[in-house]
Amino acid sequence: MRRGLGVLGLLLGIACSQSVAAQALPDSTVKRQPHPPATWQLIADRRLQDWSPAHRWPVDSLHSAAQAAVQQLQQAGHYFAQIDSAQVDTSQTPPIVRLYATAGPEVEIGAVRIKGAAAIDSLALLAMMDTRPGRTLDPARLETDLEAILLRYERAGLPLVQARIEDIALMPGDPPRLAILIHIDKGMALRLKRVEVPGAERTKAAYVARITELGIGRPLLGYDPTAIQQRLEATAYFSNVGTPELYIEGDSVAIIRIPLDEEPPGAFDLVLGYLPPPPGDEGGGSLIGNGHLNLRNLFGAGRHLSLKLNRLPGEVSSVDVRAGDPFVLGLPLRAEARFAGLQQDSTYGKQEYGLEVGYFFNRVLEVFGTGSREVTRPSQAGERLVGGRQRIARAEALFLGVGLRIQRIDRRINPRQGYFFETNVEQGRKTRTATRITAEQDTTTERIGLRQERLRAQARLYLPTFTRQLVVLGGETAMLLGEEGEFDESDFFRLGGATSLRGYNEEQFRGRIVARALAEYRYQIDRTSYAALFFDLGYHERPQFVDPDTNRVIEAQRAFHPGFGVGFQVGTDIGLINLSLAANPDDATGLRAHLGLSIGL
Repeated sequence: MRRGLGVLGLLLGIACSQSVAAQALPDSTVKRQPHPPATWQLIADRRLQDWSPAHRWPVDSLHSAAQAAVQQLQQAGHYFAQIDSAQVDTSQTPPIVRLYATAGPEVEIGAVRIKGAAAIDSLALLAMMDTRPGRTLDPARLETDLEAILLRYERAGLPLVQARIEDIALMPGDPPRLAILIHIDKGMALRLKRVEVPGAERTKAAYVARITELGIGRPLLGYDPTAIQQRLEATAYFSNVGTPELYIEGDSVAIIRIPLDEEPPGAFDLVLGYLPPPPGDEGGGSLIGNGHLNLRNLFGAGRHLSLKLNRLPGEVSSVDVRAGDPFVLGLPLRAEARFAGLQQDSTYGKQEYGLEVGYFFNRVLEVFGTGSREVTRPSQAGERLVGGRQRIARAEALFLGVGLRIQRIDRRINPRQGYFFETNVEQGRKTRTATRITAEQDTTTERIGLRQERLRAQARLYLPTFTRQLVVLGGETAMLLGEEGEFDESDFFRLGGATSLRGYNEEQFRGRIVARALAEYRYQIDRTSYAALFFDLGYHERPQFVDPDTNRVIEAQRAFHPGFGVGFQVGTDIGLINLSLAANPDDATGLRAHLGLSIGL
């Protein structure tokens, strides 16, 4: 980009008498001095001005000093300023040279026009400028305005644009005003030939181009180096993203080079938790945990594969396997396959096979569809008859749904600002087979078909407050809808623990409706580390059921559950370390501690 400002030169050309006045000063006044450095003073309209010349001229540089003095007065809006006389005082060391000037009236800007703004509406450009009618002309402010205009054209795909001040002239009238004419030469549009990623060993340039919305082979539109960096940093696949560099080949071909330092291709996350003993139990607490193997940016195209094993209290374990591709066939189409298994002690086992396909309308908005097949098989304890019917029915279900995801977050690991919202509505058909006791006290196998609906939603809002500080607000909810009495224990959602409701045991509550609201105040130590105070408020609603151990009817329950504590995240050379300490008002002495380690592979 080239800029031709020439603001001060044009100002000097408005009233050429200033230069003439400086040149008309008697040469004899200067020639008698032996060229010592001098102290210069500017007195305009009998008032001493705050003037510190950038150069320490000797006394024989009267012409240069006079020009600088006129420039200062013109920058303050006195465009008719002129030097009247000069006085040299050699009685002091160094000598003092006083320039006497007539400032004249302050002249305001009367009009600002832009010529050649074909690609972008000139009114839109004028609206973004601080230089406008009614103000005095500030060359520094005008240069900033031109920089902003050039940046606007760059983002429109015209990085070869030139902007210059073509003319600054006096408008007729009393009082006189200035007319400013800005000329824009947009140059030609560039076509993006390729994207280069020096420093990347696995990441493909085509993946980087898709993430940053740079269309290879198409006109270079929307080129914003800062946005390119932010989009790549948000993937969490790179430890460092350098400043993009634009290179031009020939007259209209561009190459963008983005230096990248890649994160390790995988990570192993280990989360350990300590749960205090139940009230009245003199024994020790219990240790729980889960392991998560995450392979990321597979084949350099942003694909991922993860395996998560979870060990919960009460002989409960689960497994979750996921594999996904963010750009199927190079299209803005995301696909993820999932298998989830849960073994609830000797009560039941549940398997889920799911597929999610999403379409990106832009980098913020995604619409996706879901499909899943779920199978529940009762174990020994689940086949017991409780209240005249089998405790856990054998069930098969097929769910289809649609969802919406909106996300704009500056960084994925330790966000500073942004928001996230996701919702998913599913409808399914469930076939349940169970044994029950008839009125004649015989046993029979009952097979019924049910319709169920599920709603899930979650949201996060990151609001910066002071330097390195922010507030995090958000929550999540899950609801199961259907006829009363059509729910099995295996249908319920789970709530509690480090990732859903801090301060409580893992999956302590179950219900057909669960929800949590959260608030955190974070202090960001560095780009990956922070300390936080947090407060969680959970809610669960459970329908009436029969306790299988006592055969007593347990009434429906609706309750709120507050939790609070402190949390830390620390970035180290081996990975991230997370620590949280949480409690709840009902058991304030029972501190729940969770330690998480994320180790790069």
